[in-house]
Amino acid sequence: MLDAQKIYGSRPALVVEDGYSCGRALFSILPEDAFDLQPLQRGPHLLVADVRLDNRAELASALAIPSPRLARSSDADLLFEALLKWDGEAVPRLIGEFAFALWDKAEQTLLLARDLFGHRPLYFHEGADFFAFATMPSGLHALPEVPREFDSEAMAEELALLSFTGTRTHFRGIQRVTPGSIMGVGRSGAATERYWQPPAERHDRLSAGEYEEGLRAVVDVAVKEQLRGADSAVGSQLSGGLDSSIVTTSAARQFAPGKVIAFTAAPRKDFDGPVPDATIADESHLAAQTAALYSNIEHVIVDKSNETLVDVLDRQFAFMQQPTPGACNSLWAREISRSAKARRLNVMFVGFTGNLTASYSGREAWSGLLTRGRLLEVLGIGARMNAKGIPLRTLGAQLVGPILPRPLWALACRIYGRPTDLSGYTAINPVLRATVEAKARAAGVDLLYQPSNDPVEARLAGLFDGDNGNYFKGMLGEFGLSFRDPLSDRRVVEYCLSVPAEEYLRGGTERSLARRAFADRLPRQVADMHLRGYQGADWYEKIERDLPLLRQELEVIGRCSGAAEALDTEWIAQSLDSWPTGDWARRDVILRYRYGLLRGISAGHFMRKVAGTN
Repeated sequence: MLDAQKIYGSRPALVVEDGYSCGRALFSILPEDAFDLQPLQRGPHLLVADVRLDNRAELASALAIPSPRLARSSDADLLFEALLKWDGEAVPRLIGEFAFALWDKAEQTLLLARDLFGHRPLYFHEGADFFAFATMPSGLHALPEVPREFDSEAMAEELALLSFTGTRTHFRGIQRVTPGSIMGVGRSGAATERYWQPPAERHDRLSAGEYEEGLRAVVDVAVKEQLRGADSAVGSQLSGGLDSSIVTTSAARQFAPGKVIAFTAAPRKDFDGPVPDATIADESHLAAQTAALYSNIEHVIVDKSNETLVDVLDRQFAFMQQPTPGACNSLWAREISRSAKARRLNVMFVGFTGNLTASYSGREAWSGLLTRGRLLEVLGIGARMNAKGIPLRTLGAQLVGPILPRPLWALACRIYGRPTDLSGYTAINPVLRATVEAKARAAGVDLLYQPSNDPVEARLAGLFDGDNGNYFKGMLGEFGLSFRDPLSDRRVVEYCLSVPAEEYLRGGTERSLARRAFADRLPRQVADMHLRGYQGADWYEKIERDLPLLRQELEVIGRCSGAAEALDTEWIAQSLDSWPTGDWARRDVILRYRYGLLRGISAGHFMRKVAGTN
């Protein structure tokens, strides 16, 4: 099992006992990894863990571990001490990224757990007479009892963008420990429970300045603690938006004299193609303004990739062991990672969750004002957002969408060209499509994406919608990069959820809290920007370049036994044959060709690789 996962770590070590065996391989990045001697054993307890703890000092204080001992303790050592003292109650105290297995020989029980948003993956298989767990599916596929097969229905749900909220995965016979949960396994079976609950909104109303200071402080703490292991330089993905700018500048302020290498993806030079309304094709000039404010930021623009889309799918299957969700964005993201590897960086900052935490827009709070009868306030905020470039159609959908009866929302979608069923943007087999739609209805999943006017509910849905564990582990395995998202730090999440929603719209400006809190760290043009970046704006040029290869790939997919059960290969073929010559900013064109076509090819490629079709 360890050998099957050797791309993710070295220094393998094993413990083999009667009835239970475990092992680990370590990818050393943290300075304390030099002291990591897993598996750890004391009395009846045995621990293996994939862990980075960001609140080491806090835990050490609670455990009465003196500083000299802490300096010689790995994160796994600290985790073990916490588990021995508090058992499962230790998990809510942990801040950082982790996946671990704690065996209690005396009780014959196994405790598995993952961090809040699942940045470290953990999979398991329940056999007829055994239970196995591993970091990645390949670890379980090393066992002859575990089938190497894809799950057609799960693949169809992937294409429909249904959230993987349970333990199901893309593989038959393999399940995942869900993010933010503890799983107890014993001879009588297994049980899972969530260990985190969102905080209530604060009742002690603070001043605007106090909320701003609170946000700055909690973000800076998260960034500072996640700098551990970055050596003399740290990488950061820097766009023209608030999220990445907040993370990058916080790192620059706290890392000096260390360097921040800020990477910005841009379309090819002289690109002037169409983009959707209220978006920016090239954010590199905005990112350059941010970088110019800090002497220890080196700005690197990435505007080309020599990889083909099929190359990307091959590589990401090998390292991430899942379908590639966004092939277009993978091209530039991989080029950034390749450039970072060439500079021998080992930590890469991202701001994936910022829109739901530090730079939350407040739009749901705005539409909520309408239901409370505050019409003049609604109109004033809407007018200011429209003046900043946000289209009236977008504002109208957010404002009245949450209160429209379902049939009227469906009618509005049809009028404005939004697909009202899966056939408009996905390559699901028509027979299975009805099954998936019925399952979505039964689970309360809205395939029409009707907006919400509940700020907390909307953000929680977004925060727990995905699982980045395989992505982060894949980038570590292929490029040696530890991806870190300080804006998903539990303290940042809890602080942002506790702030009154109206604070994000103070002064009638969306994302008001982040704009005010970090205004003195960012260029004014970045702090005031209301348009979204349209990453990979030249996507259609890259796909058109690779159309012959995609047609070849579709032929191979067609030979894959079982792929036709999940895929509508005819829909994919028609999409390739009807490749447009323009209208690249039209919503229906983007949905069908940038998203539907590439997701279909990605899913088919994944299935044929699992099945061994070549």
